[in-house]
Amino acid sequence: MAATWRTGTRNGLEVVEIETAASTAAIALQGAQVLSFTPRGGRDWLWVSERARWAPGVALRGGIPVCFPWFGPHPTERGFPAHGFARTRGWRLASVDGVEGHVRAELVLTADDATRAFFPAAFEARLTVTVGDELSLAFEVANSDPAPFAYEVALHSYLAVADVETAAIDGLQGRAFVDKVAGGAERREGDAPVRIAGEVDRVYDNDGAVTLRDPAGARSLRLEAQGAGSTVVWNPAPAKTATLSDMSPDGYRHFVCVESGAIGARRVTLAPGARHRLSVRYRAVAT
Repeated sequence: MAATWRTGTRNGLEVVEIETAASTAAIALQGAQVLSFTPRGGRDWLWVSERARWAPGVALRGGIPVCFPWFGPHPTERGFPAHGFARTRGWRLASVDGVEGHVRAELVLTADDATRAFFPAAFEARLTVTVGDELSLAFEVANSDPAPFAYEVALHSYLAVADVETAAIDGLQGRAFVDKVAGGAERREGDAPVRIAGEVDRVYDNDGAVTLRDPAGARSLRLEAQGAGSTVVWNPAPAKTATLSDMSPDGYRHFVCVESGAIGARRVTLAPGARHRLSVRYRAVAT
């Protein structure tokens, strides 16, 4: 079949719906947030909470939110939105093209008075989403300001699993990480794959590929990032989930966030006129 796309609405939000011979996908214009990627005859690679709040200006839990220009709480202004403003802003759909059986969509966010209230720099952020037999995202920021600026970014991937208790993440062995559950303690991962036992919120110093293995779902997904330096692993476990109104009590069992980004010491500093590109390739590999 020929690759096709159309714009429409889903639960009141504007979306781009994409179909290719190999897969289907959906992207919300709010936040340039990929909501789903489903191989033909398979299951969605992404998880969206059944209690997600679908409303303008509200963060939607699930899919792949874009965290920019900071990750987590703002370092000095506690009243600023967590994970920055990009995930709740409307992005402009700049183009959608079919290329050799793939569909490539580009979405753009440009600085304006509203963003300058949180982040005074002039910038253009561009997210390119490529859908085919695999999923690729590329996030590029250009500095159009007369002064340099620094920012953090993460592609906050909620990856669906059949059972979080049997899932494992390969590729982080021996890596240093910040343990946010332990108040920001600095630790180093052991020689075994990472498993989810209780609440996990870690920022790894990592620029290599990672693989999420989901034996209960008979699936493994590999994330290959370029231009990053951080890998975040997050799952709220039962106690933290109980404090989140946009998640069901057992929602934590069905996803692991494995996020590629540039966070903390790995943040990006851009000179005037410079640009930086962070890309992630998501693909299925043998279990």
